[in-house]
Amino acid sequence: MAETTVAAPSEDSYRKGLAALERRTYAEAIAFFRGAIDLERQEGSKNPRMKYVSFLGLAVTLSNGRSDEGVKLCEQAVKREFFDPDLYCNLGIVYLRTRQKRRAFEAFQKGLNLKPEHRRIRDELERYERRSMPVFTFLPRTHPVNRLAGRLRHRLRLLLHQTAEREA
Repeated sequence: MAETTVAAPSEDSYRKGLAALERRTYAEAIAFFRGAIDLERQEGSKNPRMKYVSFLGLAVTLSNGRSDEGVKLCEQAVKREFFDPDLYCNLGIVYLRTRQKRRAFEAFQKGLNLKPEHRRIRDELERYERRSMPVFTFLPRTHPVNRLAGRLRHRLRLLLHQTAEREA
């Protein structure tokens, strides 16, 4: 006779939060992660699982943009469970969203030290490394002239690529 295991309600809410995060419905994800934390307390746990707290921080930051609350939640999770590379990945993403590049890459590196083949961290690093140098290196990347010139360069590359495909 096969034995089936039923996930705790908090874990079920957490999984629904992950699904909402993938769909980019951040308000829904926040509700599910908060629900997971509340349900876990009702189940008798004094402290919530740090993965719930970390993903709540990620969802809050993705929902609100620059968010001190999201940073604090992710930092709290990493301090308590410093052996989980997913928590470092979330912290790195939150740092990137709050324009703390150096801290983001430190968090990603700590996560990779724990699990060198971590897919989400590798994807984030690849996404960030794809950026070209600013057109005018003597100006900050965020300067309006650099942003405009970068957009023009991008459109020209697309046009050249499309033209090359037509000729081939």
